[in-house]
Amino acid sequence: MARTTTARWAALALAASLGSTLLAGAAAAGSAQAAEAAAAARNPCGLYRDGDQAMYKNCTDANENVFVTRIFGPNRYHCVTPGSVRHVGPWNDVFRAYNRGTC
Repeated sequence: MARTTTARWAALALAASLGSTLLAGAAAAGSAQAAEAAAAARNPCGLYRDGDQAMYKNCTDANENVFVTRIFGPNRYHCVTPGSVRHVGPWNDVFRAYNRGTC
């Protein structure tokens, strides 16, 4: 009987050790994903909000011809050069932004 109990405790200790190792690995992977998401939020591509302004960032290697639809004003095209950020209007007026090729 003592051997069976000892074997069970050993199996439980092994399971607990493996479980904690797996949980630590999952937590590390989760923190890496959180870090990537935070970096993407600091450096967004496409249409994003900066305070009360709508901005568009071109993350490609070519000029982008961006068509911005607005709620209250006329729709407009903006040429956004590679790696640059362009103000496209007030956030509460910009509805969507579409990439319409190169310019």
